[in-house]
Amino acid sequence: SLSHNLPVSFNQKLCKLTITISPTGFPSNTITNCTGVYVKQGGNSTSWKIGPSTNVVAASTNNTAAFSPNTTLSTTIRMVPFAGTRTITVHFNTLTVGGRIVNNNTEITSTQSVQLKEGKSYTLKIQFKKGAGINVLESDINLTGNGCTAQDKKDLAKLIWADGNLKSTGNSNYVWTTSTDRGYYYTWYSTYTGNTSQNNTDPCSKLNVSTYGTGWRTPSRNELTKLSRCTNKAKVNNGMWFMNSSKGLFLPLAGHTQGANTGSGVINGNRDGNYWCTEKYYRFLFGTNGHIVSDAGSGTFGCSVRCVKGTKQ
Repeated sequence: SLSHNLPVSFNQKLCKLTITISPTGFPSNTITNCTGVYVKQGGNSTSWKIGPSTNVVAASTNNTAAFSPNTTLSTTIRMVPFAGTRTITVHFNTLTVGGRIVNNNTEITSTQSVQLKEGKSYTLKIQFKKGAGINVLESDINLTGNGCTAQDKKDLAKLIWADGNLKSTGNSNYVWTTSTDRGYYYTWYSTYTGNTSQNNTDPCSKLNVSTYGTGWRTPSRNELTKLSRCTNKAKVNNGMWFMNSSKGLFLPLAGHTQGANTGSGVINGNRDGNYWCTEKYYRFLFGTNGHIVSDAGSGTFGCSVRCVKGTKQ
């Protein structure tokens, strides 16, 4: 008998690409409604279905992946890499992150071109990070014990609120504090003066742009009136929740001072909240005895400032 031993070699033509999606900073760091996910290299329309690692190249495009999304989504595909360095794009038909709906047909592209090679494994990390501020969806506004209307919900859902009260002196690079901290006290529509004087400058316009972005302003009388209706009027941790008791806006009962102040000589602290409006001398006054947006009669009081972002209402 004859024996023929022929040399046989196997070359891996596929590479393995693991994609992880991680949301951070949202009230609920979850991913839902994740459909129509596929990968492109260098703008090529060829795509691959994202699914179990046993999947191979799919011939069609816009495949809908069957996921059970959770806090950190991780999935692996095997694909034939293109020659040369290219960017990698991940396409989503639909995606909801932390209860916020991402625009349909969103595409996220790597910032660098990479060379994928046969037989190698790669990981592409996508992070959805909540931007600065608090935005409550209309469907999540459920504190209605003070007369909150359907229109109030629609209007408030269009606004983004600062996470905390202003807490800076000087004339630039302002910051806001934590949600439960009182922050500093400002005279009406003024940067921090350290006394009872006013300078007709919106202190919210001085927020550090590199940290918070642009467009922040002091809320209007109309906006704070709507906010005042969407609460259950319950005192919790020396403050009150508005719109929603976990995803909403927490305003400390910070009291007020005589003139701009960093926190000494506070009057009615833990009893009343006093927050300036853009309208001259108007403030949002609330506490265990009621809620009202009214004329303070003078701009020399030191009141809290909670900045807002969005088209003025």
